[in-house]
Amino acid sequence: MNLFKTICILFLLTFTAASCRKYVEGAPVQGQRVLVYTEDYRLLLNNREQTEIGSSHAAILGSDDADLTAPQIQSNVTLNTITTAMYTWGKPFYSGQNNDNDWGSLYSAIYTYNTVITTVMDSRGGDITYKNALLGEALLQRAFTYFTLTNMYGKQYDAATAGTDPAVPILLTPELFVDLTRASVAKAYDQILSDIQKAIPLLPLIQVSTAQPNKAAGYALLSKVYLNMRDFTRAAEFADSTLALSSQLYDYNTSIATTSYTFPDLFNDKQILLRKVPRTQYNPLQLSQSLLDLLGTKDLRYVLFVRPGNSFSPAFAATQSGFWSREKYSGGADKPSVGLTVNETWLIKAECLARGGKKDDAVKMLNDLRKLRFRPADYVPLAAATDQEALEMVVNERRREFFGSGLRWFDQRRLNKDAFFAKTVTRVFNNVTYTLEPNSNGYVFPLGSLLVIQNPEMVQNPN
Repeated sequence: MNLFKTICILFLLTFTAASCRKYVEGAPVQGQRVLVYTEDYRLLLNNREQTEIGSSHAAILGSDDADLTAPQIQSNVTLNTITTAMYTWGKPFYSGQNNDNDWGSLYSAIYTYNTVITTVMDSRGGDITYKNALLGEALLQRAFTYFTLTNMYGKQYDAATAGTDPAVPILLTPELFVDLTRASVAKAYDQILSDIQKAIPLLPLIQVSTAQPNKAAGYALLSKVYLNMRDFTRAAEFADSTLALSSQLYDYNTSIATTSYTFPDLFNDKQILLRKVPRTQYNPLQLSQSLLDLLGTKDLRYVLFVRPGNSFSPAFAATQSGFWSREKYSGGADKPSVGLTVNETWLIKAECLARGGKKDDAVKMLNDLRKLRFRPADYVPLAAATDQEALEMVVNERRREFFGSGLRWFDQRRLNKDAFFAKTVTRVFNNVTYTLEPNSNGYVFPLGSLLVIQNPEMVQNPN
């Protein structure tokens, strides 16, 4: 990291709204080394503190997986008005002089990707294949980041309104002073798809680490984007492309083989195609009863990732349950994976099969995955009588597979477009009841107040 800082110091960025339309701090200083050699760009993209951020803990707190009813947690949460607003779907999250650090982290990463995209091909010392690989990596990372931003601060994609629904500013060059007018959701998706399609031919089949996207990751992101657009035919097609290159699912029976509950290194886990984590993770995360009922106690995801409340700090009732992330077993930061994975792509394909009238094929995919989530003696295969029943099974499986990560929040957003899955969520915080209606503005994160004040071209999301 010291070498990285020496080479790239003028590009170590902090997003700020302190100056109107200025979205990056840090001007060149005479005598500092700028990006010259192709390897400099590799080091720039290796800055995991920037490139690994993939979501907000607001998605974790806002989803129906979370239910912070324990008095010890509620009294702790009230100390942080930002966290309270996220949990109760209040607006704004960030008021006064508070910066939205999720927004800032993601746009700082975009500045880095834009730097690579616009100048790496003119760098010295690397052959064309190496330069193309770095270009492809930056394009895919930019696409993932804009997809994340759009689904945090913009409405759920709807073909009927996407052309007028505001998303986020689309910045494609590394400039310090920019117009922050918000592009529409449709234009954001057009840019996301364009970046992915350009990236895939340039990406290698194999990367040295899951922190760097490969070709399978490119197809996985395409599949996920099309799922979000409700283009299930294309989502299935690109899920197939992903799984043709990388289809290894992790068996949780391997982790419980010893009392230490070991896992493979996250940077070498074949199930992870592109490692991303939330910027921060709220702890302790008390889990909702609806999720616990769905899991049951024999599911190894319950055994591994659910613990009684007195295991946490601040401790809460032992009869209540909290989320114990996979990284806690390896001593890492308490941040779940929110990037691109084989298991999510697997479930995207299963969902598309169910929606396409192929319930038996969908259920077979579910059973193939679920066998790896139960002890063999405990597993009872699923069977579906109808396509709708198979679809419901897939949706439930996604919730089991990804709880604690915030991916459920984004599923809630997109599934609100299905009358069968749309539901009202209520929660009580400090004796006040809060309600989240399907397709409401509560599913769109507010822009930071300071950002809007200092950049008048940005229009705030409605309450």
